[in-house]
This record gives sequence, structure tokens and C-alpha cells, in this order.
Amino acid sequence: MILGMTNLELAQKLKDLRDFLIIAGYDESHAVRYTHLARTIEKLPENLADAALATGKITLPGVGPLIERYILEIIRDGVSSKQLEWEEQAPISVLELVRIESIGPKTARRLFSEFGISSLATLKGALDEGRLENVSGIGPKTLRCLREAAEG
Repeated sequence: MILGMTNLELAQKLKDLRDFLIIAGYDESHAVRYTHLARTIEKLPENLADAALATGKITLPGVGPLIERYILEIIRDGVSSKQLEWEEQAPISVLELVRIESIGPKTARRLFSEFGISSLATLKGALDEGRLENVSGIGPKTLRCLREAAEG
């Protein structure tokens, strides 16, 4: 159980879930629901996690039984079964890529699917080998950001 989880922390976990699912190949049009939900949670005056732990329910517009289950799992366990299911498609370490300035989930997905980059460590290896040089869509600014992140 994640005690004291704030609305902002819960919202960030939902945004991370969205990014992870997109990178893993989940349909982006379905993943964006987590973004909308995160924005709603960020604006709530009361702590959703505390209320959910007390009642076992999530009472937000547009949240059906399945999404409710995922949110409750995140609150209780820090991770949802949705994420665990999709970890067969990509390791959770791919989220390290979207923490890099100018890298969003679509670019991270491309780095993962086309180049096998699944973490900062594998990113460093790809850069050291020159595998990202002269790649369409990865310009000098993005390469610079990637190098800075890989070097730590």
C-alpha cells in the first residue's frame, strides 16, 4: 500500500502508465485516457488515494470498473495489472527514455522498437556505437539531449 500518495503522485503514475503503454505498442488513442484522468485527479481538492482506500471505490466521471481497478492497484501496490500485462512487450525501464528532454513516448517507442533501446544504459551503448547517427527524425539537438542523458 502506498501510504500518503498525493493526487499529484497518483496523476504522475497514470501519466507514466500512458507513456509506458504507448512505448510498449498499446493503441495511443486508448492510452490518452490516462492523461485526461491524471488532469482530473490533479485538480481534485480532496486526496483521492485516501478516499479510495477508505471506500474501495473511485468515484470520478468516466471511470468504469476496469480503470477503477487499475487505479486502486496503483494506490495499493504502486503498479497496475495493466502495466504488468504489457511488460511482456517492453521493460518498465523504457520510461527512462521519456525523462530525457525533448523525448516523448512516440520517440521513445521508436528508439525501443527500431533500435532495441530500453534504458539509459542501452541508449549509451547505441550512441557509443553510432547507431543513432544520421537517423531520420533524430537531429543534432535530440542527439545532444540523448548524449547528455546517457552520460548522466
